[in-house]
Amino acid sequence: MRKGMPNKTLLLILTSFILILFVTSSCVVKLPSIEKGLVTYNIDTNELTISWSSNLSSIHFNVYVFKKTGEKKLLGSTSATTLSVKDFYGKDFWEAEKFGVCAIVNGKESQTKYINKEDVSIASLNVPLTSSTMYTLFIRSFYDTNNDGVGDYNGVAQKVDYLKTLGVDTVWFLPFNKAKSYHGYDVEDYYDVEPDYGTYAQLENMIKTLNQNGIRVVMDLVVNHTSDTHSWFLDAVENTTNSKYWSYYIMTLENRDGWNHWHWKINSKGQKVYYFGLFDSSMPDLNFDNPQVMNEIKRIIDFWITVGVDGFRLDAPKHYKGWDWDDGISGSAAIAREIESYIRSKLGNDAIVVGEVYDGNPSVLSQFAPMPAFNFTFMYGITGNHEGKDNLLGETISWVNGASYYLNVKHFPFIDNHDLNRWISILIDQKYSGNTQVGTKQYILTNALLLSLNGMPVIYYGNEIGLRGWKWGQDPWDLPVREPMQWYASQSGAGQTWWTKPVYQQKGITFGNANVDGAMYDDPNDGVSVEEQMNGYTINNFFKQFITLRKTYPALSKGSITIERDWKNLYVIKRVYGNQEVLVLINLDPTWPNNYTLPGGYRWVWYAFFNGSLFEFGNKNESPLSQDTNWTVNPRQVYVFVKD
Repeated sequence: MRKGMPNKTLLLILTSFILILFVTSSCVVKLPSIEKGLVTYNIDTNELTISWSSNLSSIHFNVYVFKKTGEKKLLGSTSATTLSVKDFYGKDFWEAEKFGVCAIVNGKESQTKYINKEDVSIASLNVPLTSSTMYTLFIRSFYDTNNDGVGDYNGVAQKVDYLKTLGVDTVWFLPFNKAKSYHGYDVEDYYDVEPDYGTYAQLENMIKTLNQNGIRVVMDLVVNHTSDTHSWFLDAVENTTNSKYWSYYIMTLENRDGWNHWHWKINSKGQKVYYFGLFDSSMPDLNFDNPQVMNEIKRIIDFWITVGVDGFRLDAPKHYKGWDWDDGISGSAAIAREIESYIRSKLGNDAIVVGEVYDGNPSVLSQFAPMPAFNFTFMYGITGNHEGKDNLLGETISWVNGASYYLNVKHFPFIDNHDLNRWISILIDQKYSGNTQVGTKQYILTNALLLSLNGMPVIYYGNEIGLRGWKWGQDPWDLPVREPMQWYASQSGAGQTWWTKPVYQQKGITFGNANVDGAMYDDPNDGVSVEEQMNGYTINNFFKQFITLRKTYPALSKGSITIERDWKNLYVIKRVYGNQEVLVLINLDPTWPNNYTLPGGYRWVWYAFFNGSLFEFGNKNESPLSQDTNWTVNPRQVYVFVKD
């Protein structure tokens, strides 16, 4: 180098030399190679894994996600040829367009190798059905972790051991979409979560925690209607026929005054917009004559499958079509079947799908096959005949045994839900005039019958402790049957929800000290709490034991069903799975005994004796019967026998 060479010239030569080195080295660099099948996303564990091949060594790679919005985000850097990204939530995956990997060569990034999201392999945890028992959970009332009185996603995750101990393997959540009302059945945004319960990340962590502990998650799919505060509806009202969403709803500018279930709103232009809403003026019906509505519903399903749910409960599918409560059923059933078919095309035939067809008529329920339905026929049969009647089971479950139901879970029998007076309150307060012990006996007996059935029996949260509740015929309407889960004898403690208390105070409701403890029908130290039912012959221990029977003996949870006896004072249910047989003998009658001949080879494994002054239940470990035996089933008794 010549003395006195200008610094500018030196800098130019050095820069050129570095550039030549980079170009030369780049010419021999094999860029990262990504093949299909080497990128997987687990929707249950929220883990993204990207693998690639490269001839480079001792070098780093950058991995990016490119969002639909155009945003580019670094997921991580590594010297390996695999990157696993934990806590990559389903919402993040939904918003992604593609992923990319590039090598760092001489401090510079190589060209990026891309893989589209559609080429990513989707994985999920294998969450088998064990007890085939579903638990209905209202997050708002369950367990609170931030001391605001409202149950939350973290609270459910924190109580996963409680659900495992109870034995349920499926949880159906009342709506957790962002909604207008406390109950969630007027959705404001199908792609957002209810902020009262927490964040997206907390919801997805809840799903992950449940799945990893062997519990499936079923989402409430509320698509018969939206809220009147949903952005679609607001746009349609304001812009009428110029709105993209005008035909998402059943709307008109023509006068509909006096028409049943028609309502109106006035927009900023002074136009009176009429719309159809079967349930309420705050719940405008979606228009299933518009194909775009079904396309939107399928997109919603895709989104929540990506978030990690394992199935769906269809809200009000009986009313997708029609102009009144019992109108348009066949058209509604066709739409429900299309939705069910789409869900199974995504999740497989093992998916949990159930329709809330609010009707006790078997001819109505069976129209929705092969989609299983909640068995309202059974619910009406039991609640109308709490001490039994002849042909009770034949009338209430025979319709689900047809060939049109090709899945093991053909129906979802239940007694309680969020729209009904709590069954134990009916029994104690109404049927047995305040006699708690007799009402509790009959409550356990009828639930033993429920849990002996095929399909997937459903337990409403609080059933397992005998939580009380009556609907009101005025404000606050159904809220008293959705009150806080009671964890403690004192009705206070870590996690105890109390969101109802300020509601009752605001409404001036003092009934049952509701303004003090937030519960109309439960009082401190009344025996109705998890803490008070840990030991002894409690409702909680009954549910634990009988659900354990369903897990221990697969015939009871998965087996075919035969009704051997269907009499007022003797129900005999036979369940068969492989070489295993289970016989359940139940006498709901308080007065008359009956007899049944048990075949040899069966052994006695569980009982409940509530006849007379007896109140006991538990496991038995008897030797198999050596011969056919005439067995007496006394009033209010249950026997479970197994033959392997």
